[in-house]
Amino acid sequence: MIDIPYSAGTGAAWLRSAGAPAGFYFIHLFTGEDGRSHIQTLDPSQAEEKLPYFFRARATGVSILTFPAGHDFDWRLTRDIPRLLVQLRGLCVTIVDDGCEPGVSYHPLRPGSVMLAEDRTGRGHRGKVFGDEDVVTLQVDLVPE
Repeated sequence: MIDIPYSAGTGAAWLRSAGAPAGFYFIHLFTGEDGRSHIQTLDPSQAEEKLPYFFRARATGVSILTFPAGHDFDWRLTRDIPRLLVQLRGLCVTIVDDGCEPGVSYHPLRPGSVMLAEDRTGRGHRGKVFGDEDVVTLQVDLVPE
């Protein structure tokens, strides 16, 4: 079970109001030079410049993933290949051990988020599904550059 600090809130209301814009936005999950996973969120005005980066990659496979309400993801890496994840339904949070206070940071994901996941080394990331709705994600396996 993932413990979200009290200051961050624990319910879907916190997730709906936290940090990420509503609708379509971009997230880059990557391993930094410090060996930790980090997230960069790009707002729509910045995303136009990054859009070709997301969609010019070649794909090797596509999956539709479903995670039940309340599901916790333990520490994981993207492993051997980068992945493009498109959240279709539900609310969840990605947690990275990026060294910020209090040691981890929380990044909400809503329907419309697009994440390029490339944290292939280090400790990785974890997550939690919020609310009563399952999360449905389109996963596209990309060819490593």
